[in-house]
Amino acid sequence: MKRIDYKDFAAARTDAMRLIDVREPHEFEQVHVKGAELFPLSALQNGELPEMDDREIFVICRSGARSQAASMILESKGFPECTNVDGGTLAAIALGQDHLA
Repeated sequence: MKRIDYKDFAAARTDAMRLIDVREPHEFEQVHVKGAELFPLSALQNGELPEMDDREIFVICRSGARSQAASMILESKGFPECTNVDGGTLAAIALGQDHLA
């Protein structure tokens, strides 16, 4: 598992980068990073998996702990190496509204 802080992720972001938000639905509905797709850590822990595609995977949560656990689960289930977004949604909030949906 690789790591990147949110500011560096935001600066490098392209359409070839898949951002998976592993928070719970009520958290995601309150605020999330633009373009993030919701796939809760609880679903991963129950054996559910997102569809695999060819984009590079970045995983985000509130601050970085759940996304680290989710990255390890995804990699153990055959997904390519994931990158944990350190600082998570809190870092996106700190950078301003243009990062959020």
